[in-house]
Amino acid sequence: MIDFLINRYEAKLAFSYINEFTYIEDIEDIEDIELDDKGILSIIGSINNSLVPDGDKVKLNKYEQEIDNVLYRYAKTEKEEKEIKTKLKNHIKKYRLTDEDLIWINKKDIRLCNWIWYLFYSRSYNKIIKRNTINDIILDNNDNTHDERYISLINSFKKSNYTKEDKILLIDKLKAIWSEKVITYRKVTELIEEKNTKQSIWAYNYIIKTFNPRFDRNYFNINNEYDYYHIVICYFDGIDNTYEKNDKFTSLKNAWSQKKYRDDNNGKKSYNFNMSIDITKKLDILSIKSNRSKSYIIEELINSEYMKLKQ
Repeated sequence: MIDFLINRYEAKLAFSYINEFTYIEDIEDIEDIELDDKGILSIIGSINNSLVPDGDKVKLNKYEQEIDNVLYRYAKTEKEEKEIKTKLKNHIKKYRLTDEDLIWINKKDIRLCNWIWYLFYSRSYNKIIKRNTINDIILDNNDNTHDERYISLINSFKKSNYTKEDKILLIDKLKAIWSEKVITYRKVTELIEEKNTKQSIWAYNYIIKTFNPRFDRNYFNINNEYDYYHIVICYFDGIDNTYEKNDKFTSLKNAWSQKKYRDDNNGKKSYNFNMSIDITKKLDILSIKSNRSKSYIIEELINSEYMKLKQ
């Protein structure tokens, strides 16, 4: 039995190919193969038919069995039947995405993979890509790690019930948006340091508390400390409206500045005294000569006088 069909579009191609040389009238009507119904394929992480959900697996098995029956009746020998199946498989492969077609989705680029995965999982790609024809990109609900998300992305393209040309067109549109609007927005990556785990965790918690309380539960899981940074970046990458992105970034930046100020002044209090006009100039000279801050010099002088009183 043939077992290389991975979507209903390929089943349609297979029937058309066989009809060209068999002319068997009782073959399954290729118009009965719906490419865009409610039973669209869901990707589990493999292009093996055994991992296709039951409804679509039954359909593909039904089509494959029909093809087997036709070729069994048509071929005069087992060898001829095998040769036809090989030609059919090669024919199907010509209309299937190759690894080269998908090379832009670079597994090593975590930011890129997260952005595409988020677009598909949230279904927001239909909003940002005008005149997009593909609407059956569905990902697994259990993509918990980067490796799982990458595999799910690749297979979602391969499993889609659309032509190779339509899929490549979608990839090209994603490339354009990525290079023109996403990767060029550097404000967040300039503020949040990738190796500063404490800052990334703070930014992550700020997003969950201030902007989207369900962002972490709906989309990403935390598996290690580096995930915090990538999730923060992905959150802003996923905002298509520039005004909204800038407003939220400004809020994040101001909150971070306030936190830094509080942390830097932890255990300290601001004082306001009236002093002689020339004190500022003298403090400047003392600070420069001693290579110490003005506040340190004042504290040192006060502590020195205080210790004298205690003696």
